Amino acid sequence: MGFSDSLNDIVRSISSQSADIDEKIARLQRAKSEISTEQNRSLNEIRKIVEPELDEFWKGSRATQFDDLREEAHRTMKDIVNEDYDDYKWQIENIIKGLNIQKGALNIASGLAHEASQLMDKGEDAVDELSSKLDDLRKRVF
Repeated sequence: MGFSDSLNDIVRSISSQSADIDEKIARLQRAKSEISTEQNRSLNEIRKIVEPELDEFWKGSRATQFDDLREEAHRTMKDIVNEDYDDYKWQIENIIKGLNIQKGALNIASGLAHEASQLMDKGEDAVDELSSKLDDLRKRVF
């Protein structure tokens, strides 16, 4: 396999990996947006759990039990909406950051591939330097 074939394989691999990362980031951003939408919708809905306000006609153990259960449901939903959803979004954001770091590494590798391509254009005078660049690229990409 010649330098040209090796370089083409590397460039294809960089491009493929970069496209995969872009797709993952897009899916994660959509998921994060959907979680935010559901969180906002849920915030409006959990207020309804404690409605209507119990008036003076609601007395006795059944009324107390009902009100206690309703308050517990309200607290549980509030915890989910205010804490769990934020945790999910935070986890997604961290994954996106990691993918962006990988994308940055691929961009560096792409720059090295461009330099290698320029060295190939110089011909035999740059063969040793080109070979070194391709070895570096193989280590970074594969």
